[in-house]
Amino acid sequence: MTRSRFAAGLGHLIQAAVIGAGCTVAVSLLAFGLAWAISAWTGETVIGANIGLGLALFALRLVATPALGWWLARRVGIPRPGTATLVAVVLYLLLAWLNPMDLAPPAVLLAQCLQGALAGAGGCYVAMRLSRNH
Repeated sequence: MTRSRFAAGLGHLIQAAVIGAGCTVAVSLLAFGLAWAISAWTGETVIGANIGLGLALFALRLVATPALGWWLARRVGIPRPGTATLVAVVLYLLLAWLNPMDLAPPAVLLAQCLQGALAGAGGCYVAMRLSRNH
């Protein structure tokens, strides 16, 4: 029986893709919810608040998504979770930068879900290749 070089780590790759997609969508929904709540609370009366709010929510997503992904990767046993998370962040930012579309919700969540899954699996693949025991 011929075995693929991916067969040994396929479970980890699938787990990492699910973690990447799930964390990306969860934190994005949290950010969209916070934006909606703050906008409703202020009544959009503060001039320039949307710019500051957008930057703050971008920073929240940039910190919370990898932190949650790293924690979940450690919990499920992804090899080298720190390396996998760091590579996934770089891949996600590259994919987001290369995305030519400017989508609005809910379509943006689907694009972010796909980008998160690809980045998570890519980060896990690099971490597995660097790991000596997988």
